Amino acid sequence: MRTVDSTRFREGRLNSRQRTSRTTAFSKACSVLHAVIRPRLCLAILLPAAGVLSCTAPAQPQQSELSGSADTVFVNGQIFTADTLSTIVEAVAIDDGKFVAVGSNETVRRQIGPKTVVHDLKGRMAMPGITDMHIHPVRGGLAELTYCKFSDQLELPRALDAVRKCVKDKKPGEWVEGAQWHSALAPSLDKAALDQIAPKNPVYLHDNTNHIVWVNSAALTAAGIDKSTPDPPGGKILRDPKTGEATGVLMESAVGLVTKVKPKPGDEDTERAAERVFRKLNTYGVTSIQTGDADAPDLKAFRKLEAESRLTIRVKTNWDFNTPVAPVEPEKMLKRFDTRAERGPVTDLINPDGGKIYADGIPIGGGSPYLEPYASGDTSGHAAIDQADLNAAVKQMDKLGLSIMIHAMGDAAVRMSLDAIEDARRANGTSKQRHVIAHTFSIDPADMGRARKLNVVFENSPPIVLFPNDLTAAAVDLLGRQRARAIAPIRSLMAAGDTVGYGTDWDNIPDPNPWPALQAMITRQNPSDPGRGYLARSEAVDRITGLEILTFNGAYGVGLEKRTGSIETGKDADLIVLNQDLLKVPVGDIHKTKVLRTVLRGKTVFVQE
Repeated sequence: MRTVDSTRFREGRLNSRQRTSRTTAFSKACSVLHAVIRPRLCLAILLPAAGVLSCTAPAQPQQSELSGSADTVFVNGQIFTADTLSTIVEAVAIDDGKFVAVGSNETVRRQIGPKTVVHDLKGRMAMPGITDMHIHPVRGGLAELTYCKFSDQLELPRALDAVRKCVKDKKPGEWVEGAQWHSALAPSLDKAALDQIAPKNPVYLHDNTNHIVWVNSAALTAAGIDKSTPDPPGGKILRDPKTGEATGVLMESAVGLVTKVKPKPGDEDTERAAERVFRKLNTYGVTSIQTGDADAPDLKAFRKLEAESRLTIRVKTNWDFNTPVAPVEPEKMLKRFDTRAERGPVTDLINPDGGKIYADGIPIGGGSPYLEPYASGDTSGHAAIDQADLNAAVKQMDKLGLSIMIHAMGDAAVRMSLDAIEDARRANGTSKQRHVIAHTFSIDPADMGRARKLNVVFENSPPIVLFPNDLTAAAVDLLGRQRARAIAPIRSLMAAGDTVGYGTDWDNIPDPNPWPALQAMITRQNPSDPGRGYLARSEAVDRITGLEILTFNGAYGVGLEKRTGSIETGKDADLIVLNQDLLKVPVGDIHKTKVLRTVLRGKTVFVQE
């Protein structure tokens, strides 16, 4: 049984992985354990090339009972526990969905009975299940099932050819939804190209950020958008400079003008989409998620899957507040949050008590506010909501017991978000609700360390902000050299005491695969094209920190750290088995990782055939 103050050690693990100071602290921790518990071999091993520091076997086992009959046992492994000391053990035992023993083969084998299922890992690595703190599962699943899909790498003529084929399968008047074109094309697009191939069908195509859409005349007419339609607050309708007519490109909140009239998916499609994506995530080792949006039909699908024992992932939902797709105005949404009539109860796998607020959009088009003007122009960008309204919304949602995800990419938007949460803490007192600031793109150094004091977690997404690519190249032009070299400042935030978790923001990226993201956290290079250089190289983290960002920090971010995120006795048995040891393989091979088995609460939800 652990007698060391685990809270104190956990805070250090969450907040700072500075190796120079950690080696001494780690050695002291081992000495305390040696003296307080019983003699044990505790080695601090530092592998400079891999950045690995761990307390290795033989370790004092964690166990709820020294003998018994577990449901399942995994032995002969290299099991990274993500516990306080980043322990690596040989074996674990699982009973009734919980870890009941964690330690050596000898200790865990005592849990084997006549009905125990024994898995021989044969030296393979296992680790806790992954938490994706920002994902759009239903939207992404519907896109895979029903969208007209094409790559953002396609040149415009080929993208139009793909749309033309989709239109042929539609009856006159049916909507054609598709994705995704490259956001850099926005100024050059016009509704006329879509009118030519779809004169009788409304067309709605979103870009590779999901903050900009391209529509045709039929869609504009359906939405009631014409020359006289004003830009909505926080949004922009691109217009022909000569005629003033809408070009068909809508940015940020202007997207909502069309989404309000676009047909909604049916319950059956929503359910199919959700189950499809959850199964897909299991193949990547994901066992818990936090949604970047949600509404009543989504939650209805999740609850049906749970009732039928088909929900293979934990879901924390964030209901739309002031997003373009929110069903009603923000003021009315606050009233809807005040009741459980739509949300329903918290269950073993579903927590519906979250809300999503947009403090800004994306830097492209000035949709994110910065403390200093953009390098490419005289604008500092604009927020999606003013400070007073943000303060009021956060204060009310916090008072109602909701956890809040705030979309904030610009450093001014991050400051607005922290100020709003600080105001809510003053008004409501210390809240148990842990709030999240999404994306971790640009943060002013003066604001680093504030999140820890406010019980706020930073979520880093999408992974493409971690390495050089076409989108970050555009950001370099917009922000300039100094700010570009501080994009996604994970290491600096953790050194300041803040906690950072991992998210994909899928379906804004092609695939919710966490392993390229892990490699990018460690190298800050493009996993598929390392020759493109480094993005904010000084913000790279070591391997164990990266693994903990994917596991424990994510669970902590969504309020599940007492149940999951690490492999410890008494916690839910969420575990994944990998095809390679992430602490030993060349760092350039991390993105090639495959999951062989995914276990949620002791039940295998995916196994590689």
